[in-house]
Amino acid sequence: MRSIIIVAVAASATLAGCTFKSTTVGRAEVPPPATVVYATPAPTVVYPTPAPTVVYATPAPTVVYQQPTVVARAPTVAYAVAGRAEFDQAAVQAAAWCRTNHGIGAKLLDTRRGTTGDVVIFECVPG
Repeated sequence: MRSIIIVAVAASATLAGCTFKSTTVGRAEVPPPATVVYATPAPTVVYPTPAPTVVYATPAPTVVYQQPTVVARAPTVAYAVAGRAEFDQAAVQAAAWCRTNHGIGAKLLDTRRGTTGDVVIFECVPG
């Protein structure tokens, strides 16, 4: 019996501690709208741009290469001679050859000693 009493006391203590709770549904209070403050942007600074610089391209310089002066050698004719008589005959033949082919006279340019005689070279020159 004692246990029945203990169970009864425990049940009554549990029931005594319970309370009735109720919830009422209502409209929530809306706070007033917040004032939005926008920061004003910094003023835009516009600097005047300078006028564009016009650059004219200069044409490449014309390169003129000077050709070396070419002096054409006067025509020559050579004869092998052995003695004064053949030398005189070679001089006459050289003068005739220069007059016929070039319309000018001849003069002695060089004499070279060889084993079989001399080689004489005549050059065709005006005058």
